[in-house]
Amino acid sequence: HAMQRLSEINSLRIFGRAKDKGAIVSFTMEGAHAHDVATVIDRAGVAVRAGTHCTQPLLQRFGVTATCRASFAMYNTLEEVDVLAEALISARRIFG
Repeated sequence: HAMQRLSEINSLRIFGRAKDKGAIVSFTMEGAHAHDVATVIDRAGVAVRAGTHCTQPLLQRFGVTATCRASFAMYNTLEEVDVLAEALISARRIFG
């Protein structure tokens, strides 16, 4: 559900799209720094990480300075994924 919802958001770049990927989604938003995007998401009540996540060489290869990272577990609900997606849509409006 998360990959489907996040893939629908324009200007969101998702890193790692393997069919059987783990429950972590890293992404950037065109025109916005990851820390700014994370702040908008936080205000919606969703906790994500923003930064390099100890992967600086890999991020350099992708040409980005930081990503947002959402981690999911068995206790997360579909509604929480939807709140994340709506927060990202709000961030898109804020950052143009």
